[in-house]
Amino acid sequence: MQKPLNWIKRYPAVLILFILVGVGLFATHVLATYQQITIKANVVNVRQGPGLSYDTMGQVSKGEVMNVISQKNNWYQVRLSGDKIGWVASWLVNNTEVSATSNRVATVTNSFANVRQSSNASSLLLGKVNKGDKLTVLYQQNGWSQVKYNSAVGWVQSDLISISNEAPTAVQTDTKTDDSSSQSTSDIKSVTTQLDNTKLRSGPGVNYAYSQVYSANTKLTYLDKSDTWYKVKDSDGNTGYVASWVVTPSAKNEVVKTSATSLSEATIVLDAGHGGNDVGALSNSNKYEKTYTLKTVDAIAKKLKAAGANVVLTRSSDKFVDLAPRPALSNKLRADAFISIHFDSSAQSNQASGTTTYYYSNSKDTSLANALNNQIKSLPLTNRGVEYGNYQVLRDNERPSVLLEMGYINSDQDFNYISSSSYQEKVADAVYAGLQNYFK
Repeated sequence: MQKPLNWIKRYPAVLILFILVGVGLFATHVLATYQQITIKANVVNVRQGPGLSYDTMGQVSKGEVMNVISQKNNWYQVRLSGDKIGWVASWLVNNTEVSATSNRVATVTNSFANVRQSSNASSLLLGKVNKGDKLTVLYQQNGWSQVKYNSAVGWVQSDLISISNEAPTAVQTDTKTDDSSSQSTSDIKSVTTQLDNTKLRSGPGVNYAYSQVYSANTKLTYLDKSDTWYKVKDSDGNTGYVASWVVTPSAKNEVVKTSATSLSEATIVLDAGHGGNDVGALSNSNKYEKTYTLKTVDAIAKKLKAAGANVVLTRSSDKFVDLAPRPALSNKLRADAFISIHFDSSAQSNQASGTTTYYYSNSKDTSLANALNNQIKSLPLTNRGVEYGNYQVLRDNERPSVLLEMGYINSDQDFNYISSSSYQEKVADAVYAGLQNYFK
């Protein structure tokens, strides 16, 4: 019984080597059972890091199966031959074999959820899934969930789904989208583009050349279907193919609007300016702007919710919210309107009075600004009109957005209104009426 112990004492390095090899083999086994991917593109570059800026260290071909070590920034870290390790883009692979212990089934809880190529609200839209649809969740990061989608992978916002403890009984390889895949082709007469820059291609695939580019809400006549592509004809007689996931089919020969056409269909983001340690401007009696922006937003929210709108607040209590997350929330939700509430302040007390409506983008914001300002004119304070404003909550906003200065807080006259619940209700009425007209 002493000999093994003596051997261990004499050769400790050998023992350590055996332990390391054993741990390595165990780790490799565990990782191999965690997740595997199959290359779906003809050739995929393997890079030294998780991003396109890293140097290429090799290539893998279509059909190759690789073990995943880790995931970062929509990239998979994979093991190559010769024990080399590199990174491949997740959108160029199929997740075909996944451990049942690591994946979970999720249900779409929102009326619909956009499926995107990467975990970013501005990335390529692959399609949509509807409320009640089941998804296999592979991975989660930064408020996004990677899911199996149409024999590949896509990303949905995590707050639009509910993840269960149920493991998938079978690998999900195909997810039905909204009407574009569930509607019988015999019923389709036209399709409407959902996005700007929709391309008409010469064949049913992204590798075919395109000849025309359409803006959102363009109606195309349906001719035929090839897999997940529609063959269509435009009003000028040009024929070709558009991807089914960027159009909405219709049994009628008319445009199908994919954005809100009434307040009850709309998602409205309300932004109460300032909050927490950012108190905003001060009244002549040292009252904080942040208090009255929140009170006013609460009044507006109540009014809009009663009309059936989906209302989301950037803050609902006296807490600090930085500027960048405010427009980011609007972009993430693809809000139909973003309205930021503030109160102005002049260099000297009682020097200025009135309301001002600010916009940033002529093409995106002015219709909303004018619709709201036309109703704000009915308020008891002087209306200073619609003006350009280079504010971050507008500048970084991809959705229709305005910033409303609803009076001068350091004007005694204005503050009497600003601090009264009756004025806050009148502001809510004006915003409600303005949105009603905007969505007509």
